[in-house]
Amino acid sequence: MSEFQHVVFQAVDRPLSDRELAFAQRQSTRADVTRWSLSADYHYSSFRGDVNGLLRRGYDVFLQYTNYGDREIKIRLPHGLPFDEKLYSRYVDGERLTWDKDAKGCGGILRLHPFHESGELAEVWELQRYLDLAVKVRAHLISGDLRALYLLWLCAADDDYNDPDETVEPPVPHGISDVPDHVGDFLTFYGLDPLLLLAAAKDVEGAPPDESVEKPVQAWAKSLKTQQARDLLVKLLTEDTAGLKARLLAEVRDAQPWAIWPTTDLRRTFAELLAQTERLRSSANAKTAAKAAAKAKRAAAKAEKKRKSRMIEIAKSPNEWLRAAEKLVEDRGTDNYKAAADILSDLREAVGGEKGEEMARKHAAHLALKHPTLNHLKSSLRKRGLWS
Repeated sequence: MSEFQHVVFQAVDRPLSDRELAFAQRQSTRADVTRWSLSADYHYSSFRGDVNGLLRRGYDVFLQYTNYGDREIKIRLPHGLPFDEKLYSRYVDGERLTWDKDAKGCGGILRLHPFHESGELAEVWELQRYLDLAVKVRAHLISGDLRALYLLWLCAADDDYNDPDETVEPPVPHGISDVPDHVGDFLTFYGLDPLLLLAAAKDVEGAPPDESVEKPVQAWAKSLKTQQARDLLVKLLTEDTAGLKARLLAEVRDAQPWAIWPTTDLRRTFAELLAQTERLRSSANAKTAAKAAAKAKRAAAKAEKKRKSRMIEIAKSPNEWLRAAEKLVEDRGTDNYKAAADILSDLREAVGGEKGEEMARKHAAHLALKHPTLNHLKSSLRKRGLWS
């Protein structure tokens, strides 16, 4: 199997400016570059552009995927991690999950890059889906949702150089089991079971009540002076709306104190979380199997009821059904041959006794002799004991 690398950058808050676009175009001669994205595929080579430079010049999310197990996500947070450093430093380990702060300002790049041996992770094909999930994780981080940071810690903890028996989890955010399914599915990119979040939720309280997003916006709007509001209106009508909105929302966030997300410090090892996940998966699989068995039983009962109803009709007018079987064979096709054999088998049972046996076998012989080259037909008749 040849080596394969896929890299993609996505702009979320705004499109790239002319200058930023020119920088992006210089990073690779093989990449497909637009104001909203940059993507490229490589075989036996790799992307050699400035990843962090691109993230600091317009793009907001980076995803790298290889078919030999190297998977990396980088998220640009222009206004920094919205958590106290003493708290987020317990999630960001500086090796597999790192925070690269900008030289100026409070922004930076959050990088997730655990190590896995080649062939350890199953290949994935829906790469756009995982890029979209990374964008959604970024939105949760920006909003101050600590659960998103815990999610990234889980991905980082599953590293081949990391001893799960010695790796202790950081404080668990309340409501970790209530994260949207699309966020939990992010775990599968790194080969983890989404039930890991449910395992982490054991003995942890639910999410805090959501506060209205409108409240801080309304408070910020009231603080604007008349001239400020007029200048803002002019900008809305003349500048890039998406970019301006992103900057304004950042101003709103900066004007508000960050909410402290409640946590529970259980200090479980990653091995304990994995063991609990296996128990949950085993239980879930058993329930799924039971549901599948019940569904199959209902389907079988329905099919048998339908078959018995058909057999009543067959017993009333067997010659009509013999003609129907012959018509199916004439129309050709493996499914039609099977259906014709089913009709003769049901006719034998519906008519019953020696008469039913003779009528079914006689017509089966008629069909086989009339169509000597139809081996699939003969095989279907043999399986039902109608032809030897």
